[in-house]
Amino acid sequence: MNGVPSFFLENPILLVPVLLILAMWIYAIAKRLLKLSAILLIAVALYFILVEYVNATG
Repeated sequence: MNGVPSFFLENPILLVPVLLILAMWIYAIAKRLLKLSAILLIAVALYFILVEYVNATG
């Protein structure tokens, strides 16, 4: 396992594309998680509004 980091440190021309791909991958995952959490937050808020409305009218 020690060979992979040293290989990329010795060859910076290969390190840059690998780091760019890794950064894009992390950004895509973070973006997906933020979108999912926003949808979940909206759904929970709408659920609480519905529960309050049903309790107020019933």
